[in-house]
Amino acid sequence: MEGKEGLKTRTIHSNCNGGLESINIAVLDQIDSIFSSLTIAIKNFAVSKINHEVSLRLKEFGWSDLVRLAEVSKITITSIRDDIGLCMQTGNVSRIYADLLKLQSLYAKNIIKSAIIIVPTGKAARKLGSNVASFERLCRELPIFAQVITLPIVIIAFEE
Repeated sequence: MEGKEGLKTRTIHSNCNGGLESINIAVLDQIDSIFSSLTIAIKNFAVSKINHEVSLRLKEFGWSDLVRLAEVSKITITSIRDDIGLCMQTGNVSRIYADLLKLQSLYAKNIIKSAIIIVPTGKAARKLGSNVASFERLCRELPIFAQVITLPIVIIAFEE
């Protein structure tokens, strides 16, 4: 069953390196509009449909397809536009740390200057499955890695 209203988003400046200051507000508004246009119910087995729809709509705003970190590897991030890297994580919480490393690597190589990570809220994550990455957990744990993850990051949470 599809949701009647679009999904909601909220953002947080997630680290001390100026995430919100380094990303144009119009970009964040576009991402918000993508989610507000989705009418997919957040429930078990909805992840692939959510990811597919978000990916299609990101492309409408000029975001790339999956981006490989190196030609010899299958390691990817969700997308890049201009100098912003984007990862959407709707899977197991352990994958969010890989996303952070991938984004930091692109930042260290001067491929991106800032990043956006999109994750469900804790409530939405519980509806999507068990041990799914969540906004609250990422915001709570990101400061632990402040000496290692130095790129400016904005975290966007989505929920019904």
